[in-house]
Amino acid sequence: MAVRERCLYCGSPVSTNGYCTRCRLSQDFLRKAINTSKYYYNMGLDKARVRDLSGAIDSLKASLRYNKSNTLARNLLGLIYYEMGETVPALNCWVVSVNINPGKDNLAVRYLKELRDDPSTLENASTTAREFNLALEHAKKYDIDLAMINLNKAISLNQNFIKAHLLMALIYIGKNRGGMARKCLAHVMSLDRTNPTALHYLRELGETEENITRMADSYGETEELFNYYGVEEEKENDGRPAKMVYPRQEKGKRNQESVYKRYKGLNLARYSNIYMVAGIILGIVVCYFLIIPSVRRNYNEKISTKEQSYIKELSSKNSEIESLNNTVNSLNEKASMTDATNGDKDKQIADLKEEVNQLKKKLGETAKTTDNKDNSGDGASKEDNEAQDTKNNEDDVNDILSEE
Repeated sequence: MAVRERCLYCGSPVSTNGYCTRCRLSQDFLRKAINTSKYYYNMGLDKARVRDLSGAIDSLKASLRYNKSNTLARNLLGLIYYEMGETVPALNCWVVSVNINPGKDNLAVRYLKELRDDPSTLENASTTAREFNLALEHAKKYDIDLAMINLNKAISLNQNFIKAHLLMALIYIGKNRGGMARKCLAHVMSLDRTNPTALHYLRELGETEENITRMADSYGETEELFNYYGVEEEKENDGRPAKMVYPRQEKGKRNQESVYKRYKGLNLARYSNIYMVAGIILGIVVCYFLIIPSVRRNYNEKISTKEQSYIKELSSKNSEIESLNNTVNSLNEKASMTDATNGDKDKQIADLKEEVNQLKKKLGETAKTTDNKDNSGDGASKEDNEAQDTKNNEDDVNDILSEE
């Protein structure tokens, strides 16, 4: 009894017309999709060999669109992401590949095992991503100095982190330091020769295509991506490398070295004390040049504001005191004038009193003279007349004094 063909997608039996009895997909359609996926995988492999990592990523993503179960494309995509310093997307590709094919022939199993055996790699990757995110936030807020500090830390942990080099180049371009920007972009071009962002920045700096090509070759021949990971020997039938298993120089021997040793940065645990002291010194420097000047500036602004308020208040008080002094002077002048007037009045009163006394004396003398002449007259009537005259004279004097 002949064995019926199984569906390439779900594994169910295929009917005689070429369609699956379960998913109803055409087997010719599935074969075409799988072949197209292999075509894009081979294209991505060729691009990765010549360090066209950006183009390789596009080709491998197209391969996975046609066949999501292509573990070779996922593994290669993860290697390229790791080569560019992006550990999280690489782990994502390898974990999905292991879930699709958990067999020992899947190289993603080996990659994840080596990551598990070397936890410092994941720690460095986490620190690198955190420093880059902080640098990006500082750059958005135009805190260029802090952004450069975080970028230098990220690059020290992973020299191949392309995004950090691109952000640093962009900061240098903003600071009109084209030489330093070209140096960062040249390092990016040595890792990824057709990186579109780096090419855009170089064109904005006025570089010609010939200069860009020369800049990409200025670092010399870089190590091929697959010299370390190895590739399986070419098959006689199709002549295409199928997957990365053995290094070419040692045929049949498994490469025992760790996949990630070439990506190891500095061992921070060995120099922890030095880095701690350097961090403290750097913090003091940042505090002295960034925090203390701002605090001092705010303090000076507060002092100047208070001085201005005190000056205004003092000027208002001085003007008020001056107005009060003017009032006091005017009142003193009025008082002196009043005293002078009162003195004149007193003098007039004294003169009038003296005149009254003189008049009284004259009246007394007149009365005596009259008494001597008129001894024979009626005494009572004379005395009454004299008393009446004296009273009339005193009334006239009093009227004069009251008028004054």
